[in-house]
Amino acid sequence: MKLDGERIRKRDTDVARPRKWDGYEKGKFVPADKPGPRNAIDQAEAVFPGTAKWFRSPLWDVLKKRKFDQLQIDNALFSLDPRIIALLFEPKPREGESRRRLLPFDAGSARLLQALATFDSLVAIVLMAHLAEIIASPQLRELAVNTYAGMQEKLRGIPGLKEVAADFFHLVDSYCKHWTFLSPSQRMEVTFFSGNEPSEGTQPVKFRLPGL
Repeated sequence: MKLDGERIRKRDTDVARPRKWDGYEKGKFVPADKPGPRNAIDQAEAVFPGTAKWFRSPLWDVLKKRKFDQLQIDNALFSLDPRIIALLFEPKPREGESRRRLLPFDAGSARLLQALATFDSLVAIVLMAHLAEIIASPQLRELAVNTYAGMQEKLRGIPGLKEVAADFFHLVDSYCKHWTFLSPSQRMEVTFFSGNEPSEGTQPVKFRLPGL
């Protein structure tokens, strides 16, 4: 056992071992991300690099309908893959400013994100969909949602996602709704679900951590 191996003890009739990882793997429990030597996220990260980044991703807060402001979205985007940061932000801060500005998100940016088809590119596109809500931009929303749909097939093959694809993409589908305007002041949201039906009682944070 790669995790908590030092806590495994052979007894006369069986083996005593920590059971917490069983619950995490099956999605029954979510690790408490508290500082300390027994932090399950840090333990998993030491054995399976990349686990902590996925678990602590801003994606989960967005899917749980937490409202971000534009600064928080910028900060979340800056936590992603450097290739995505280079794609979405100006090369350097403008004179008199300390932060790089977000570039206009256009079809070219969308194609590059779609070509990457990584977990971070998915996080970026969901954040752009959320930004569209904040600034009330139907054009940005449509581009973000369509980009998500275009990258989904590749994303389904990523280790750590393919094992929970039905539940995971149902949640993202539920967030990435299309906007249809019945009138200039009346918006209807339409959801297109892809893939198989999710398992009963799906929760945004109840996923197997990558590599576990």
